Amino acid sequence: MIWIQDLDYLIQDAERILCGADLLIDGERIVAVGKVDPESARGATVISGKGKIAMPGFVNTHTHLYQNMLKGMGDMLRLKPWCEQVTFPFASIIHQEERETDEPQLGYHWAALGAMEMVRSGITSFVDMDIVQDGVLRAWQDVGVRGNLALQLVNRWVPKELMVPDEQRKEKALGIIERWHNRGKLSVSMAPSTPFACTPEFLLWIAKTAEEKDLQIYIHISETNWEVQQAKDETGFTPFGYLEDVGFFTKPVHAVHCVCVEPGDIEIMKKRGIDVIYNPKSNAKLGSGIAPIETYLKNKIPVAVSTDGPASNDMLDMFEEMRFGQLLQKAANCDPLAVSVKEMFNMATKEGARMMDIEAGVLEEGKLADVVLLDDSGVHMQPMNGVLQTVFYCAKSQDVDCVIIGGEVVLQDKAFVTVDEKSIINKAVELRNRAKQHVGEKLDADF
Repeated sequence: MIWIQDLDYLIQDAERILCGADLLIDGERIVAVGKVDPESARGATVISGKGKIAMPGFVNTHTHLYQNMLKGMGDMLRLKPWCEQVTFPFASIIHQEERETDEPQLGYHWAALGAMEMVRSGITSFVDMDIVQDGVLRAWQDVGVRGNLALQLVNRWVPKELMVPDEQRKEKALGIIERWHNRGKLSVSMAPSTPFACTPEFLLWIAKTAEEKDLQIYIHISETNWEVQQAKDETGFTPFGYLEDVGFFTKPVHAVHCVCVEPGDIEIMKKRGIDVIYNPKSNAKLGSGIAPIETYLKNKIPVAVSTDGPASNDMLDMFEEMRFGQLLQKAANCDPLAVSVKEMFNMATKEGARMMDIEAGVLEEGKLADVVLLDDSGVHMQPMNGVLQTVFYCAKSQDVDCVIIGGEVVLQDKAFVTVDEKSIINKAVELRNRAKQHVGEKLDADF
């Protein structure tokens, strides 16, 4: 049991903020919010809330943690050449490591690095569209985060050295699902990378498997004008229209990006219960454009905000993401009312939790105890004129003091209590340097 006492402020959600409140956690759930009866908290571990703001943990609904080894690369490239020159060569290193050793190390360390960076940014839950490896999930288990591995599945478009028979891909995916889905804080989902990276038959197998095993589906879609035109040239449809035509939308899916959409796409999204995952910094860095978030909200299409991968962002910082994402909408629409602080904060918490189907994103009795404590004493946080606005516009990752996930303390006094952070960083750098020496001409000179 954990008793957080006398908080300066407690942000339950964008609408409810308490002053001088307590928070009581028992097991993985919140059992009391407000003033706690000391008798009900007998024997609890006490954490002082003085000088602190409690808020729900952020939910990052889309990232690619394998890109941790690729930060800072290819910043002058659009999406297609960026994939071809930055991510595909590194994926070939990963596949080579898998062939040469029974216990690959890269996956564990990129996943641990990403998980730790997200915790330091107040992210307690996330969806990682990643290479299919057990080591990724073992790392999250060690760090203590709530992670969903969205199995990134392709069977066309990628380089020849990354291609394997469909049956091999299916067997590997099914094995990960069997071993890890709903294991503690971990879960698995299906993630065809894009409509054009999968054959129609493979897309339908993914949809059928998700139905049979009650898994969520995440997919990049309509990210660039190139993708939309390529789909029209090849199929006669937009990406949304193509997926509708082949019968992929047998259940609601989580559509990542949705930058370049047409009126017909909006109607498909409404008809099929599709929601949107907004990645403002990644879309800006790659020159893909600005997703029409105001249009989605007006059409009652749910939206969550996420970081995307650490090679197209290049940070896993939700404070920066939601702030940039909101300001971008104001600028794009020439309207300071385009997307409010409350709407964007909900996209980073409540909406993400709803998409992940977890009882989090809000601090109230009965919900999962995914709690972030911010140090509010920094000069950039004072004086405080509006708690939510100050957190939204002024708070930084460096203010995250304590992170509790499912009732377990992962970060306390700005230090990890679950893993040796420095050791993991050192090993990750060693592995990255070894990969750099091994790959030679496959990656550009900046790697």
